[in-house]
Amino acid sequence: MESDIPRQIAFAATEAALADRFGIPADALIPLLFSLRYGGDWSYASGDVTAISAVKKTTVYDDESRTGYSLEEIYLFTNPVLLDREGTVHRLEKCGEVPARLLVERPYRVRLGADRVIRMTVNPLEREIRTEELEVAEMTFSGSTAYGIDHELEHLAGREIAGEGLWVFRFG
Repeated sequence: MESDIPRQIAFAATEAALADRFGIPADALIPLLFSLRYGGDWSYASGDVTAISAVKKTTVYDDESRTGYSLEEIYLFTNPVLLDREGTVHRLEKCGEVPARLLVERPYRVRLGADRVIRMTVNPLEREIRTEELEVAEMTFSGSTAYGIDHELEHLAGREIAGEGLWVFRFG
């Protein structure tokens, strides 16, 4: 049986080279790489840079062949700034060490500005990861991606997830 170690080393080296390729501090890539490896949205702050990653998932499905895949677009925003939020969505969320999900309010749509935006597109069908810098200063997201962005911006602001516990629900 062939060892995966050489492939893992090559993969890690490619990840490490992204900082040089895009000319950004390596630690600014932490949210992007965590989203790729562990899933979900992430945030990071140091003295020099803040960054968040947000994942947008799209299911591509062929009714005829009854097969498909989930395309993931992972966005990295360096020094993100919330420009606008719209609407209110009530949803359950769990974060980190919080023992159970909480009922929270999130915006349905957010408009986010950033110094830099990098998009990593992960195609599991082709087993390909494409990474590119987008020439945009701001982007708008709605739904799940907007909730994740708002959540991570909360962390960058030094706040923890706040909401009501499941015990406020009643069984019907």
